Amino acid sequence: ESTIGAAFFSQTLAMNDTTVKFEIWDTAGQERYHSLAPMYYRGAAAAIIVYDITNSVSVKLPQVFSI
Repeated sequence: ESTIGAAFFSQTLAMNDTTVKFEIWDTAGQERYHSLAPMYYRGAAAAIIVYDITNSVSVKLPQVFSI
C-alpha cells in the first residue's frame, strides 16, 4: 500500500558508549508529494532511498533528489 504524505518512526539504540537515535521518514513517492520531501530530510546526516527495480521510472527517481 502506498504511503500518503509521510509516515514517521523513531528508534533509539545504544551502541557501545554512544546512543544513536534514528528518525525514519517513509515519504510518498508520488509526483505530487515531491515538493514536501526536503521538509522531511532537512538536517539529516544520512538518507536511504528505496525504489522498485522492476519499474524503470522508479529506478530513475532517486536522481531527482539532492540533499
